Amino acid sequence: MQPVLKNFCWDFDGTLFDTYPEMTVSFQEAAAQLGLTLASEEVYRHLRQTSVSETIEFFTGQGPQTTLMKQKFHAIEAKNCLQARPFPDVKDFCSSLAAQGCRQFLLTHRNKFAWELLQRADLTAYFTGGVTAEMGFARKPDPQSLNYLCQKFALDPTASVMIGDRPLDIIAGQRAGFQGWLFDSDGLIPTGSENQRFTSYRELQLELAGR
Repeated sequence: MQPVLKNFCWDFDGTLFDTYPEMTVSFQEAAAQLGLTLASEEVYRHLRQTSVSETIEFFTGQGPQTTLMKQKFHAIEAKNCLQARPFPDVKDFCSSLAAQGCRQFLLTHRNKFAWELLQRADLTAYFTGGVTAEMGFARKPDPQSLNYLCQKFALDPTASVMIGDRPLDIIAGQRAGFQGWLFDSDGLIPTGSENQRFTSYRELQLELAGR
């Protein structure tokens, strides 16, 4: 018998919000300021499959240029991401979970600007709490931030899910005793240890309704 799931922890970038187009453009703009011309497809793939830091190191190597690239990227991206929107059907899915009495939490490496974007999209009412970069927890796949949420909000890990778009989200969730659900909208993430994989929120909602 499958456990009754009552708690859903959400990654932000690439999971709730489709920020990768803005991140890709921002990365290209920052790179251009350093004299680098990068193909959007290659930048996008590296961002999706690894992380911002790893992508910067891949294209710039180690040293002063890496630090400068990080500064330029984050400054440009903070402005460009104002245009980002939630993925299709995210709001309906969050609303459906709330209607079932489920609690939802934000767990992101992004700073508190993520809350502002959620507010702009009229999504904050669905969230009980969360973790952003300013809180200083170890980055995923370390489960420290999930363990904090479990303690603060009395979450039962066996009744909880971590939803994310990269393996590090899944690993963090499973290390905390959660299920790990992978949102792979573009098919770029190889099959791993995820408990559930889906490509759209409409697909996921229909599948859960049929259980």
